[in-house]
Amino acid sequence: MIDVLNLALPYFGLIFIGFACGKLKQIPDTALAWMNFFIVYVALPALFYRILAQTPLEQLAQIDFIFATTLATFWAFVVSFVIGMTIRRGNIGESTIAGLSGGYGNIGYMGPGLALATLGPQAAVPVALMIGWIPVLVMNFLRQRRISK
Repeated sequence: MIDVLNLALPYFGLIFIGFACGKLKQIPDTALAWMNFFIVYVALPALFYRILAQTPLEQLAQIDFIFATTLATFWAFVVSFVIGMTIRRGNIGESTIAGLSGGYGNIGYMGPGLALATLGPQAAVPVALMIGWIPVLVMNFLRQRRISK
């Protein structure tokens, strides 16, 4: 248990420090949006591109890993969606946001850092696959839903 705390507490500590700094300096939401944009659309893609560009194709073709990760993410979405439907009394829109938060949140935010901290450099390729594959599925699903309306 102490190992899990030693891995997770620095992340939550950074979140708290960022929250406290934002409150103390009263940083506007637009400034935080630009920081989020930089991290999600510039820094992380560059990091994962570098990892994937140096990886042999045989290591990237891990269909069983991609399937297991996709299935686990799907079930995290379903559980979060059902909880959202129960709490929000059938509000599909809010439940969908809850589902996306439950299913996608661990992939895009804490998941990669914790996986790399826990498993070391050998986890870089699976983490990069996870970061690249799941968003493609989620965005394609959302795009198809928008087209079908």
